[in-house]
Amino acid sequence: MMKVVRFLKFAWKLLKYNIGTLLVFEILYKFTMIVVFRPVLMGLWRLSLKVRGLSFLSDETIGIYLKGPAIWIILFLLILGLTFFTLLDISCIITCLHASYRKQKMPLLALLRKGTLAALNIFKQKNWLMILYLLIIIPVTHVVLIKGYVAKFQLPEFIFEYIQSHTLLFIVYIAFWIYIAYRSFHWIYSIHYFCLEKCSFKEARRKSNILLKGKFWKDIGALLIWNGVMIGVYYGVIMGGAYLISAINHTFASSDLFSSLTLSGVSTLLGAMGLLYYVFSLPLVYLCISMLFYYRKAKRREPIMGPYRDLEEAYRLQETGWFRKVYQYRKRIIAMAIVAVLSVSFIYSFAEKKGVLNLGLKREIQITAHRGYSEQYPENTMPAFQGAVKIGADYIELDVQQTRDGKIIVMHDSNLKRTTGVDKNIWETDYEEMRYLDAGSWFDKKYSGTTIPTLEEVLAYTKGKIRLNIELKPTGHEHDFEQCVVDIVEQYHCEDEVVLSSMKYDCLENIKKINPDIKTVYITSVSLGNFTVLDYADGYSVEAMMLTQKFVNQAHRAGKEVLVWTVNSEDSMERVLEMGVDGIITDKPAAAQRLVYEIDHGDIWDQYIEKLLSLQ
Repeated sequence: MMKVVRFLKFAWKLLKYNIGTLLVFEILYKFTMIVVFRPVLMGLWRLSLKVRGLSFLSDETIGIYLKGPAIWIILFLLILGLTFFTLLDISCIITCLHASYRKQKMPLLALLRKGTLAALNIFKQKNWLMILYLLIIIPVTHVVLIKGYVAKFQLPEFIFEYIQSHTLLFIVYIAFWIYIAYRSFHWIYSIHYFCLEKCSFKEARRKSNILLKGKFWKDIGALLIWNGVMIGVYYGVIMGGAYLISAINHTFASSDLFSSLTLSGVSTLLGAMGLLYYVFSLPLVYLCISMLFYYRKAKRREPIMGPYRDLEEAYRLQETGWFRKVYQYRKRIIAMAIVAVLSVSFIYSFAEKKGVLNLGLKREIQITAHRGYSEQYPENTMPAFQGAVKIGADYIELDVQQTRDGKIIVMHDSNLKRTTGVDKNIWETDYEEMRYLDAGSWFDKKYSGTTIPTLEEVLAYTKGKIRLNIELKPTGHEHDFEQCVVDIVEQYHCEDEVVLSSMKYDCLENIKKINPDIKTVYITSVSLGNFTVLDYADGYSVEAMMLTQKFVNQAHRAGKEVLVWTVNSEDSMERVLEMGVDGIITDKPAAAQRLVYEIDHGDIWDQYIEKLLSLQ
């Protein structure tokens, strides 16, 4: 207990001398990042698209986008900008805390000067490796800045599920991130050495390793506890406020409209709290790291840098009339700066959501069974399609390809090996060679003898029972692929019961030229830029991790539907539903139906409280 008390006293010592300076710096810095750097970042991004003659970035266009040195120069500048401004923030925090350690007052101008000079050292050749280190920190420190424009580093759900399903791959994946975290933590004091002692990053890493020797697990434990307390306080305040408002809401009888407006107001408040956490969490994290840094150096009797000797210029500026005026009204200025940061953030958020409040209005959400009910049955087979019909899914998503002899079959992979065990490409095989292949045993022995269906078989079964999202997967070996698919759809008079989709825009263009009344959907996992220029697409099917609120808003303004794939976790389903998507493509259609039902029929406020209590 005494150690905890001493630790907290030390924390207060590092804060009290310059807490005002640090507060003002963080507010101004974050304001600048949101108001100035964010538009510059997006400007460079739009410029990079324009250089390549593109309006958007998708799976089809990414190869075109990455060709040419100009793009790589722009991307390099983006990375440099992110890493430099991240280092500037950390450098100024460390500088301010060190001044407090030496019981010095640190003027704001001096802090900016010293932090900038320290950060500029990253451009020295021997410090280039630091860019990679900072790229690990960026997703944590600048998530608000890049959220919605640069995806957080997270694997798409379908890829992560594939990794999880293969034990060796999953072990390698976990081991990789454990190693990255382990090595990164060994360098945790490197930025202190880099900023305070002017070491190269190589030397700073070496000294950080020495300082941690024998104390690695103690220090990582202390930092984890510190972060846990920060998060606990953050959620404690949120849940405490939510509890009070919930009590008021249940005390007074209110309409659904009132409850929805109340919820919208609280959501705005939570957004403001989230921004406050974004502004002040990094200084608090480096407060803990700085305390451990000084403590370890003292224990090892390692010299600690003395007080700053070149603050005279900053102090002379403090004697000027305008500075005295600013200092006199410093509290008002800080308050106005906080309001300005919150207002700008709210405006950005409001602009992205277009200010549309959720007033409890219900909308139809299409639940699509991905490759049929593929969680319970072998994918793209009749049992999977029958299972989807049985549970009442709105759509079945299935994949079609063309055999060597022109037959349209239902299969996702272009090779038969994964689901049938036969190592042959579909375009090199006649239908007669594959019609009796076992496409069910790989999933479960009880489905032994399940065959690969044709599109005709599927339409004959599903007509009048369920709608289909048919993905065309061309390999370049087809003959009149789109014409054959459209002919089959027209043969069964299912034009109003199907959507034809593809990752190849040419496919959609050909379909519309054959039959403009058939609905088309463009599929992409990369979804950046303006997709509304795709006139032959009636909607978009986007990978869940890449979907942004801006994309959904832009599509809806253009009268296009937005489907999202492949969404299997409840967290992901809730996230995309909040964005206002029109449909979810999932391996777990029954779970998606239950969630949509709960949202449509549950009490608005109770849903919100439940979400808070689950800390999601």
